[in-house]
Amino acid sequence: MHPENDPARLLAELLRLARTAKPDQTQEALARILGKERSTVSKAEQGRIPAYEVLIEWLTQCEVTGLAHAAIMGVYRLAKNAEDPKAAQVAPWFEAEARGHTLRYWQPNVVPGILQSERYCYEVMRAGGKTHEQAKDEVAARMQRQERVLRRQDAPTVVAVLDEIVLRRLIGTHEIMAEQCEKLRDSSENPCVLLTVVRIGANPGLGGAISLASVEGEADTLLLGTLLEDKVTQEAAQVRQASATFERVRALSGNIIDSRAIFSEAIQTWQGRTGA
Repeated sequence: MHPENDPARLLAELLRLARTAKPDQTQEALARILGKERSTVSKAEQGRIPAYEVLIEWLTQCEVTGLAHAAIMGVYRLAKNAEDPKAAQVAPWFEAEARGHTLRYWQPNVVPGILQSERYCYEVMRAGGKTHEQAKDEVAARMQRQERVLRRQDAPTVVAVLDEIVLRRLIGTHEIMAEQCEKLRDSSENPCVLLTVVRIGANPGLGGAISLASVEGEADTLLLGTLLEDKVTQEAAQVRQASATFERVRALSGNIIDSRAIFSEAIQTWQGRTGA
């Protein structure tokens, strides 16, 4: 099929052109900058659609901006939609999350992806039906996502609220849970991360996870996690309702200091079970 009729092949050609536009930018050199194997770059230029985080870093390192950046992102969405319609539906969320100045997360079931440890993330992926290799790829992509969002120069304000049951639910092993709770406690020390815990059993957020991204000059983007699929929307009424639910749940959570003590308590509990 000609590249013009195949978005994956067209994306591959555009990425190759972006790379070769910089003098001496070999596949190996770009792979080294991306922190990947050379095969990641070569496969992407042969038609394998790269992970979103890899794509973003690729365009950044190749200094692709403006209209060219928008065009390549458009082709990427077309390629992902052809390959995996469900993944394509969520792509707008990751774009908004990467550019947002304020990110809000409510999670009644598991730790939000943006704050997961590697081993916890792997166990979540495996529980969701991913193969070992798929889970490894998802973990790598999620860790890059965390780096891209939380460590960027203009880091966003992250407001995350967890149901306490998230800290008590065994995901993987006791050691993995202790490690995850340590990451949450450490994250709560970051001045850009406002992380609190809800200890009340019944609360307005039991209907499901909520993620909201606020980008300067744009409507807020909402990601709703459901049993069957994730939904991304900027529809005003739904965003307003989700935002109100988030704020009601947040109002029931403890303060940052008390929540940090809850993380420390959970760490001790899981560490105690590890030695049992």
